[in-house]
Amino acid sequence: MSVPDRTQAPAPGEIRPFAFPRLERRRLANGLTVIAARAGDLPLVTASLVVDAGAAADPARKAGLANLTALALETGTRSRSAEEVAWAFESLGVEFEAEATWDAASFRITVPAGRLESALELFAEVVRSPVFPEHEVARLRDEQLAHILQRRKEPRALASDMAARFIFAPEVPYARPLVGTTASVEGLTREDVEAFYRTHYLPNVSSLILVGAIDIEEAERLARLYFGDWPRGAAPATDFEVVRAVNQTTVYVVDRPGSVQSEIRIGDVGVERHHPDYFPLLVMNTILGGAFTSRLNLSLRERHGFTYGARSGFAFRRRPGPFIVQVAVATDVTARAVEEALKEISLLRDMGATDEETAAARDYLAGILPLELQTTEQIAARIADIVIFDLPDSYFQDYRATLATVTADDVLRVARTHLRGDRLAIVVIGDADQITEPLRALGVGPVEVHRVE
Repeated sequence: MSVPDRTQAPAPGEIRPFAFPRLERRRLANGLTVIAARAGDLPLVTASLVVDAGAAADPARKAGLANLTALALETGTRSRSAEEVAWAFESLGVEFEAEATWDAASFRITVPAGRLESALELFAEVVRSPVFPEHEVARLRDEQLAHILQRRKEPRALASDMAARFIFAPEVPYARPLVGTTASVEGLTREDVEAFYRTHYLPNVSSLILVGAIDIEEAERLARLYFGDWPRGAAPATDFEVVRAVNQTTVYVVDRPGSVQSEIRIGDVGVERHHPDYFPLLVMNTILGGAFTSRLNLSLRERHGFTYGARSGFAFRRRPGPFIVQVAVATDVTARAVEEALKEISLLRDMGATDEETAAARDYLAGILPLELQTTEQIAARIADIVIFDLPDSYFQDYRATLATVTADDVLRVARTHLRGDRLAIVVIGDADQITEPLRALGVGPVEVHRVE
């Protein structure tokens, strides 16, 4: 009987084959795009409506409105109360999900194929004929305010919100939380919600995605039946320039007196989702901080024992979102952790990655793709990405082949282009009395101390 050699990690297996389902499209007379993708072996269908009504369209003084509007759709229609809507979905065995991101509002149901028509009729009623009862909007607004308050008390959420504030100039929507601020949400009214809905919820800026046991003919029939008379309208464009808040590396200490731990965010303005460097950046970030075996994690967790985990990532949006390194450490090693993180960024920028690291990162990204596309809901979410970011229908079919073209030279090039060590916003949530001077001693840039407002 052979004994395995436990001194060596086992070699990775071959990447399993994977095929993303073929997309078929139709467009109704009112401009609604209908997309069908046959997928899975079960008699299930996920229906997703993607509307160009994301939080980037919020007026600055009404931040959080897109989120509130999306959640308020389920609070009653012209023929049913919120309770009746909930019971109707429950009787069909369906959960109605609503979400607002920066770039879109999305609504989803997953239902046995035999109940799809009944469920889609109810789904269409909810998204097409909401009445936004005053008391329901007030309830959801209060819940959103409570969520905002909770984020201010939770160090991880507070660190991410403050990082956005210090990365982006104040006029950029991304500088504020997607759910808004206490000041902006307190003033939101039912009339605001209804006006946002009327302005942005239009078929000609929406896509109905159906994934599972369905073909395009049936998808189009159901779309015409329940969405075909949805009147189109003139949708306003959401456009803004992304401007960074700092032009030199600056340390922002946000004081939490008595804290025994520091939440660290190191960030900069990243790139938009459609940037030609997207795939090299995915590979580069996987090497830096996008996987458990990344350099940041190996340094800060394994080598120095500062943390349970460190990571980095780009938030890819229609406009350039943030690039952020995040880690939580004990108060007494805060400055050392910042120093080591900056070293890893500089090392990758200056020296690049090895061919072996690049190949391992490519294989990791290619290998996890099927794991992220095992259900109709997951596939529908990726098709929504195709819609939102105007990607080719073959995008995920070609995903692995495109990844395979990324080389170590590409990683070095994008690291030198996009990892700019001279304009970072370094945000640290912790006990200012204990961490400010060690951070100042690093000499990476000016240090400012802020209090939570």
